[in-house]
Amino acid sequence: MIKLTPKPEVLEALRKAFPTPPKSAEKALAKYCKVLGAMLFDALQRGQAEDERKLNLYSISTSALANKGGQIGKKKQRLHSWLAENGCALVQWEDKGSNIKGTVSKVKLTKLVSMEDPMSINTQAMTDEQAEREIDAFLTGDDESNKELFDLLYPELSGDDAEDLLGELFDQVKVDVESLSAYVTWVNTKSDKFDAKQKKSRTRQAKTILAVCAHTGGIYLQRRKPSAFGRTYYEGVSVQSVPKDLRKAMLGNCWEYDMRSSVIAWKMGYGWKWIAQHKPGASVRDEFKATLNYLEDKKDLMHTVRLYTFLDESNVRRDQQLDLLKQAFTAVSFGARLTTKGWQDTGGTWQNPALVSIIKNPEERARFVKDPSVLAFIQEQNKLDDWLIEQVKKERPQYLRDPNLQTISGRPSKAKIVAYLYQNNETHAMDIVRAAVEASDRKVLANIHDAVVIDKRLGAELKAKIELLMQEETGNPYWRLGQTQYERFNSTPKEVLDEEQLHRQRMAQLEAKAQGYEPKFATVDDKVV
Repeated sequence: MIKLTPKPEVLEALRKAFPTPPKSAEKALAKYCKVLGAMLFDALQRGQAEDERKLNLYSISTSALANKGGQIGKKKQRLHSWLAENGCALVQWEDKGSNIKGTVSKVKLTKLVSMEDPMSINTQAMTDEQAEREIDAFLTGDDESNKELFDLLYPELSGDDAEDLLGELFDQVKVDVESLSAYVTWVNTKSDKFDAKQKKSRTRQAKTILAVCAHTGGIYLQRRKPSAFGRTYYEGVSVQSVPKDLRKAMLGNCWEYDMRSSVIAWKMGYGWKWIAQHKPGASVRDEFKATLNYLEDKKDLMHTVRLYTFLDESNVRRDQQLDLLKQAFTAVSFGARLTTKGWQDTGGTWQNPALVSIIKNPEERARFVKDPSVLAFIQEQNKLDDWLIEQVKKERPQYLRDPNLQTISGRPSKAKIVAYLYQNNETHAMDIVRAAVEASDRKVLANIHDAVVIDKRLGAELKAKIELLMQEETGNPYWRLGQTQYERFNSTPKEVLDEEQLHRQRMAQLEAKAQGYEPKFATVDDKVV
């Protein structure tokens, strides 16, 4: 899907070095560009990290590129190596991958190649009318290109066993195509919420979904990727990987039910067991006051910690502060290091503690970890973590030998073991929720780890019933479900909606005047001075 065009001098150099057989240089370079283009497409489908978007970097396996990129000449030299050795490289390393860490390289395209991405659009230099025409054509696409993308994403489904593989490998999601199309138009014309790279990323993801849906009649296929830790992820673009605003546009009118403070609620479920072993007869509330405060009155706790952490002169916007604190509390509950110093891993790459990545300002981070409520919360989380590890040693010692739950040096990782236990328990709890939802004549539209999106709202009584069922079957009284309404994206421009609202107000005022009523305040047509 991505078209790469090398500069003419690259092909000329290759022709001079390998003049025979005829057209061998052209064929070899075309194959290499096709392989590289497919890898770049996959990298974009997986999504770029913030630093990758800023620096135009792509995460690909350079060893796979070298192996699959073809050979040339009598000595069967790898074209990837020849290009690099002769000043004709199309990609350059920015961050070399590591076999030890299982990471791929981050590369950047050189000036010797240009890239055409049919999944992106740029309307910045256009008038509104031009932009809308361009977006319409972009969204519509054509049958041939849509099928080409479908075959690229789902090569297994071109054979005779496609129907069997469909259920075996993929989850299907019904997409509100009109809502998602309207969202793309808004992102590229009216929205001022996103920078250029964010617009590009959202547009690419939405276009991928729409192109697949055009080929399948409104169904998007998500390739399942089970995790050793118990969760089910999806490869590439999915309801899990896209931003929340795009997800809502994609799914339209529906309801999301998520586990409130899920990891903390899960750990708190073991509080009474800790007390039975370490302080028989003690009160759960006395021993885990900060954790219970987080679960029962999080809004007040967050407000207090925010005031203590972020001062008036903070560079972090107020609407971001609570989100960062939520991430910080979650990181702490998973055993995030409180130190502010990073370290070098065995691959030589510098790693920063999670809290450093979340609360970047060192003074704000220091205030956060010194807050009395946060300190108490950390101490209680550590008590629960230590108890969980004690139980693993007694009841599941095989976990200590599981390579997936060890550090790179081969030692048991407390954080990984806790994450493994949590994700398996989370999956079990959400299975209970899903079964109860479907039994209530509602349909699960999408799964997002600790949340489900369903077609119809749960009434208060049914929601409470499902919560109780989940609590009883897992033995954890702290599970709760949060509720979020999704609304399909409206294709009507904002100024039209505003004018319609003004028109309704005018009509109401005229009707009131006709009945002899004179308003005391200025009408929408009056000037206030």
